Amino acid sequence: MSERRVSSLGALGRIVIGGTPPADDPAHFGGPVPFITPTDLDGRRTIDSAARTLTELGARLIGASRVPKGSVLLTCIGADLGKTACAGVDAAINQQLAALVVDPPNCPRYVYYDLRSRQRELRASAGGSAQPILTKSGLVRIPIVLPPPRRQEAIVDALGALDDKVELNDRLCATLAELAGARFRAHFVERPTPRDWKLVRLGDLFDLDKGLSYRGELLGDTGMRLLGLGDFSARPELDLEDVPRRYGGRHQSRHMVVPGDLLIANTDLTQRRELLGAPLRVPDLGESPVLFSHHAFAVRFLPGRECWREFVYFALQQPEFRARAAGFASGTTVLALPRDAVLDHTIALPPERLRLAFTDVTRPLLARIDHARQESRALVELRDHLLPGLVSGALAPPRVGGQRAVP
Repeated sequence: MSERRVSSLGALGRIVIGGTPPADDPAHFGGPVPFITPTDLDGRRTIDSAARTLTELGARLIGASRVPKGSVLLTCIGADLGKTACAGVDAAINQQLAALVVDPPNCPRYVYYDLRSRQRELRASAGGSAQPILTKSGLVRIPIVLPPPRRQEAIVDALGALDDKVELNDRLCATLAELAGARFRAHFVERPTPRDWKLVRLGDLFDLDKGLSYRGELLGDTGMRLLGLGDFSARPELDLEDVPRRYGGRHQSRHMVVPGDLLIANTDLTQRRELLGAPLRVPDLGESPVLFSHHAFAVRFLPGRECWREFVYFALQQPEFRARAAGFASGTTVLALPRDAVLDHTIALPPERLRLAFTDVTRPLLARIDHARQESRALVELRDHLLPGLVSGALAPPRVGGQRAVP
């Protein structure tokens, strides 16, 4: 323990601040160079691909923003400030990210785990009144406790074993969700609609409640959990790293949901229309009920229509509905989805025997996804609780494979 020392991020190596080539020239984009942005920091430890890419020309224009494989990535501006990951490939990063290129003998993944456990601290240290921001001068001064390199590696091995299981669960959830979605498409989408199926409005199955219009200054560590737009993703599951914050303000019963309820995103803060209409099954966060924000609608099934929950969940994921949601969006800066655009959408309901057959297969798959997510949340919580003790020396990390604990 006496070998531990306090250093700073700036002393560990080189800090790189990202950039973006001129967006008005398509010759800068769509090439072989991964262009990592905060959207790519989705809970994975290692980012080995990016949603956007640059050409060699675009990458040369921001040459100072290129980072090598193994760099520690950190979101340094906005609501995602403090999110971390490791670059799994040589890449370029945009201006919302910083990268720390850690010099030997220190371990980059140890730095990654340390920073990931300190997201709130990083947010608190950020400047900016309207939008929090961590500047390069602020980053270099951030302190970090460094055990000896051998112990750093042992800590990474111990925490990595927990993350291996989390990632295994994530792959399992993705596979089960794809199986359920493929079954829905095969039985209800990719075939001619039989005559005995009934065409109905979604409004014949459910009504919608709009969520709580909250006050930002009342978000914190007390009150009920508040689900928001950040809890939606391209795959409609909650990001394990984004447990919703609590809200201590007033609310009404219509602003509450319980695990298994359905939410529909009604807002997109960009012009890309990626989230509009996206469904989310309310996760089990260990407490119920939870609140949801005005950026979403809650699906409230009409009497006798609750049995269509699983069918509706997958129907809302289909391209026809998502395209309708994007087409009805209005707003110049923030896009909004009108409730009537949802309620007036029509779908074909199969006979009861087909609904029951689909539900009998799908419900256990969704339950297994929920179980895996809950297990992963417990593992993430355990990992974050272990880290301070491992760093301080109060806990001795075991070597993976049953070898002797590292002192």
